[in-house]
Amino acid sequence: MIVHEWSSHADAPYDEGARFGAHWSAQLHAARDSYLRLFVQSGVSPESARAVADDCRAVIEEVAPEIAAEFAGVADGSGLSLPDVHLLTARTEILARMTPSMECSTVVHVPDDATPPRTLQTWDWHETLSNETVVRRLRSSSGARVVTFCEFGQPAKIGVNDRGLGLHFNILHHRTDGSQAGVPVHVLARMILDRASTVDEAVDLARSVPLAASSVLTVVAFDGTIPSAAAVEVSPAGVAVLPAPRGRAMVHTNHFLDETLAAGEYSPYETTSVPRYRCLTDAAELAAVIDDRERALAFGAIPDAPISVRARADQPEHLRWETKLTVAIDVAAGAIAFAAAAPADVAATAWRRVSVHDPAAADTPR
Repeated sequence: MIVHEWSSHADAPYDEGARFGAHWSAQLHAARDSYLRLFVQSGVSPESARAVADDCRAVIEEVAPEIAAEFAGVADGSGLSLPDVHLLTARTEILARMTPSMECSTVVHVPDDATPPRTLQTWDWHETLSNETVVRRLRSSSGARVVTFCEFGQPAKIGVNDRGLGLHFNILHHRTDGSQAGVPVHVLARMILDRASTVDEAVDLARSVPLAASSVLTVVAFDGTIPSAAAVEVSPAGVAVLPAPRGRAMVHTNHFLDETLAAGEYSPYETTSVPRYRCLTDAAELAAVIDDRERALAFGAIPDAPISVRARADQPEHLRWETKLTVAIDVAAGAIAFAAAAPADVAATAWRRVSVHDPAAADTPR
């Protein structure tokens, strides 16, 4: 997978969207075509997909007009239609009841001293999709500086801001997914990165908007003295907050941990969520490793660890998942560090660090 980088100017949202869209037009068009193919493979017609995206668009325009303006700029700059931009933004909502995904494993250690949380996540997605992605360095309309990894056409996924807050992102599936129009979960992630500086502020944002699909946003924060974190499970049925204990690790994969929301779990396909959860729980002490690359290497050294997902050739194209990224967040420095590889392959892959502050720090192997 190729991970591009992009630094925004301090432009108005529409102008920055247009600049981004013009530069990455080819990638955005390719993403649109790839997702339309995936939707059909998953049993979703293009008409149904666009209907879901249109419903999401109306909610975005109401609760996050600055992000809606950026999307309008992306459309005009890239030559995509605005409905197609929203189609990419709402891909999780479109697929919510059709193709539950074996996507992502997250572990966070919250120290019991005055040091920041230590994190690690894998991003697992379709083998044939999103083989070009982007890390965006941007200035939000609130003034926050943000760095976020995402697919083309999404406003955010995994990221951090310069206010001491970051988030990891895992998909979940609930029986109420698709039951209402709502803010796409990737837009919610961007709203949190743009606007929040504490776990409580992130939770308040999650509770303030309707949602059409489920995910867990593992939010981490550090105010220079006190580290904190919580798994914020979101779904159309409600929001549950699972605070992380001090001095221990918190793990999340792709099943609900809140008992009430777990009662509505939806998972018709085989999933490795529980084995991955157990793997990280059994090796939780590794999450305390201070250096982010050494932390990734430690988890990658676990023999036959299910957190390094390999594509299965015996599965149809739309059910072949693989680990495409291993990523850590440094909330104290306002940076993400990552390798475009599974944990088991980090040792042979460049480890890159991108800061909200210093463009010269980007794309530096070590």
